[in-house]
Amino acid sequence: MEDSLDEFVQELTNSQSDLFFFIRALCGDPHAAADIRQAVNVILWRKRAKYRPGSSFKSWAFRIAQLEVKAYMRKSRRQKSTAFDEEFIECLASEMPEVIDELPERRVALTRCLGNLTEKDDELIKHHYWSSSSLDVLARATNRSVGTLKARLFQLRASLRRCIQKQLRHSEA
Repeated sequence: MEDSLDEFVQELTNSQSDLFFFIRALCGDPHAAADIRQAVNVILWRKRAKYRPGSSFKSWAFRIAQLEVKAYMRKSRRQKSTAFDEEFIECLASEMPEVIDELPERRVALTRCLGNLTEKDDELIKHHYWSSSSLDVLARATNRSVGTLKARLFQLRASLRRCIQKQLRHSEA
């Protein structure tokens, strides 16, 4: 009994980031995703006796998460603040587990690819994705136009996408 509880706690702990990404992808709102994940964790804990060690914890947790997202969407629809319908959620939910399984490899590949950027491009990426200030601020600081920065970001995203795909192909080989 103690071993199965330990395994359950380990599986629950290990699944938290994947569970968040899954829920976030389905509902589109990071704040709602955090709340939904909490509700899912409570449900998983209450139903822990139904979990069978050795079975796919992630599939079980994702199914419960999918049902909770649907409940959230129904509630949101009543409040007229949702963009997704249940059919779309079903479609995403069926595809997401596969995508989430690739995330660790993609993160490693992205880190490698980001390491290949020039200092100027690295600064642009960090400013755009991790800074709270606008591109206008960076444009003024670097004597470049906002349009030039946007065009460069477009090029960098395409280049990073190709680099990540190349990294993933090499890791499969």
